[in-house]
This record gives sequence, structure tokens and C-alpha cells, in this order.
Amino acid sequence: MKICYLANAQSIHTQRWAKHFNARGHDITVISFTPADISGVGVIVMPRYKVNRRVNVLMNIFAIRRWVNLIQPDILHAHYATSYGFAGALTGKHPYIVTAWGTDVLIEPERSWIYRFLVYYALRKADLVTSMAPHMTERLIKRGYAAADRIITLPFGVDTEVFNLTRRTRSHGNQPAMVVSTRRPDYGMDVDTFVEAIPYVRNNFPGLRFLIAGEGPRRQYLYELAAKLGLNDCVEFRGEIAYEKMPDLLGTADVFVSTSPSDGNNISLNEAMACGAFPVATDIPANRAWIEGGKNGLLYPCRDVEKLAGCIIEALRHPEWRQEVMQGNWDIIRSRASWSHNMLEMMAHSDLLVRLI
Repeated sequence: MKICYLANAQSIHTQRWAKHFNARGHDITVISFTPADISGVGVIVMPRYKVNRRVNVLMNIFAIRRWVNLIQPDILHAHYATSYGFAGALTGKHPYIVTAWGTDVLIEPERSWIYRFLVYYALRKADLVTSMAPHMTERLIKRGYAAADRIITLPFGVDTEVFNLTRRTRSHGNQPAMVVSTRRPDYGMDVDTFVEAIPYVRNNFPGLRFLIAGEGPRRQYLYELAAKLGLNDCVEFRGEIAYEKMPDLLGTADVFVSTSPSDGNNISLNEAMACGAFPVATDIPANRAWIEGGKNGLLYPCRDVEKLAGCIIEALRHPEWRQEVMQGNWDIIRSRASWSHNMLEMMAHSDLLVRLI
């Protein structure tokens, strides 16, 4: 099958999709506004003008349409509704699939009627819409963006052959303990709350270590905040972690902290649970889908520094609990968030569209 993705080629998620289906014999092309090399995959880069994303899409639509007509894909599949999804809808190509990522349908349309129109137009033109989580699907239906019979709920999931309990290199209770955050230091991820919670936690556990991974526009601010709070001796800013090295990092984590106030499907949380790290996360629908607070992890109110600190302290005080929930969390990920299983389902839907349209 020939598949053309309209997506950010630099995103690890785009690269996973493209490489996965290329490895299974499909002819894959990515049309993107950002350049990247993806082994075995053709990447066509659209020019970027010094304007906002919406205007950038409109200025490139004729070029995108020409490329789609030249490629003649069996499936055109856009990732992210308000930009690539809108561009894909304007090409008029079918079968057409749009995958919503989270912010594009949960946050941006609530800010402006323009974004609401972009989402509505993109999804109404789609033959199939994929949503990463039940709460996203509910929002799509409630807002009238897409009919229920055209939506499938399909988490991206994790590669369970790579992220699993064999990556565990230490038992819970080994000292010194390690608390890890892999959420990108960006304005919407609220990693600030994690840094601000650290002084409350470290006073209870001498030698405790904290690690913040990822690159983003807030990294320097967070580094300076940690220095201001006197945390240089216990906090490490690791920077960007290569995807293939992430399982080993998570295999050393005693507690994994996710601070984002909004998510579609929290893939980083899934990865941490698969590798046996104890999850502490914001009390939002995306996380409640995986964590039952007080049972297999802990949830705290968004941006509540003291509550987050309290959750981390509670988790660290009970290493036997952290050890006990590992197998159950792994079973949850293996049964509901397996990348390979979910991609098989995706391909089945794609095959059906090609036959029907």
C-alpha cells in the first residue's frame, strides 16, 4: 500500500508511524513543514514562511495538492487537525484519515472560533478520524467535529518489545532513590511545579536524586529556578534523551512524574509504567484512563506544588507498594497500549477504506 502522511517529520511519533509501516513493505512518503531524515522514507519539505501556521498552510496548499496528485497514495493520512489536517482536507484526496493528537482538539479550538472552524473542516472531510483517548472521542462527538461512526479510539501505545519490565535494573527500595520527569520543558507541560515541589521532598529523603529530561523553551528557566532553590546538588538536567535510550532511563526510575495539565494519550506515562516506574501524575482524564489513584499510582491536582510533593513522598515511603504494582501496570500497558497491536488495527481500518472508497 502507498501511504502519504501529512505530519511533522521531526516528531518521534511521526517517525514511528512511518518506519513501522515502511518496515512492513508499504511505500511511505511524509509531507512536512519541518525537515528530517527518516530511514527508508521519502520526506518532502514544504517552505516555511514567517507567518503563523494557518497562513503557512494556505500558502502551501497548491504545492501540497500537487505532491499528493503526483504521489497518488492509496491513503492520505494527516496528523494534527488544525494544521496538517486542514491542509489534507483542502487537497480533496480520499480515502483521507485524520489523527487528532490532543491539543489540536482539546485546547486550541477552545481559544478561538478560527481553530474551531479548522478542526471542524478537517475532521468533517475525513473518511476516518482516529482519537488517542476516550475523553478526546467524547469531545469530538460533543462538539460535532465528527460523527461517532467515523471515529475510532486508538492510543499510539508503546513498543512493548522495547519498553517492558526486563529494563528494570534496580528493585524499588534500593538507595539512593531516583525521581524522573521526561515531559518536555515547554510552556504547556508545567514542569515548573515539579521543580518547585523538590525542596519539600528532599528534606525527607537524604541522597534523593531527581532527573529532568528533554529539551524545550523552558529548560533554561527551570535550570535557573533549581539553582535559586538550592537544588543543584540533587537535580540533573539530562537534555534530550534518544528514543532508544529511554527504556534504560525509565528502568532506573523509582518514581515517574507527569505534570502536564492536558493530554490526549500520555505516552510517556505508558512508557514509564511499562518499565516499572511508579507513576505520579496530574488528575486529568488522560491519566485517569491508566491510573486508579491510591491503587496503581497517585494523582494530584494540576499545578498544586504541595500536593505533588505529598504524592512523591508517599510513593517513596512505600517501596513495597511500588514493587507490588509493577506487574499490574505492565499488564495494563501490554493489554491496552501495545503499539504493535494498535498498528495492526490501524492497518485493518486503512485496508477497509481502500476497498470501500
